[in-house]
Amino acid sequence: MIYLLRHGETLWNRQGRLQGQQDSPLTARGVAQARANGRRLRQGIGDPAAWSIVSSPLGRCWQTAVLVAESLGLDPDSIRFDARLMEIGYGVWEGLTFEEIRARYPTLWRARQEDRWHFSVPGGESYAALAARATAWLADCDPAARLIAISHGGTGRVLRGHCGALPAAETVALTSDHGAIHLLTAERTLGRGLP
Repeated sequence: MIYLLRHGETLWNRQGRLQGQQDSPLTARGVAQARANGRRLRQGIGDPAAWSIVSSPLGRCWQTAVLVAESLGLDPDSIRFDARLMEIGYGVWEGLTFEEIRARYPTLWRARQEDRWHFSVPGGESYAALAARATAWLADCDPAARLIAISHGGTGRVLRGHCGALPAAETVALTSDHGAIHLLTAERTLGRGLP
């Protein structure tokens, strides 16, 4: 069983900047979201000691994972990191707002709108490539394990889309709130998550 969380809100999220594999710190709201998710998990998972936390190694996920671990009474040093949970790489677009991207890269922007699944920003990766690495992580997970996975918006979309057997277009259109907790079961079906 896997509970999948997105990192808390960051400064760049608030500014509308694409982070990709760059980083910015959690905002006060992001810290509160991470702590609230830790409290929600504590109410729903039973004994926290029976669970492991795995996280993307990017700072915003690491910071979120530490806050979740502390809320669960778990040792933050026990958090494991897996690069396959990192966010989609946005290459030359990282750090830019959508308005800046549309102004500087209008042809590339149109190409992305036409096929978000296969499009890759120069220096970045496609959703298809992200799905390959994220689902490889999922396939390596022990079906009997109890995991809390801290990841990103794009990565969460492809994992949820894979588990829900969604087509590519529906997968990239999934919403990805910072405060959401999604349940991925051993049967690889998508659950509603905690209330």
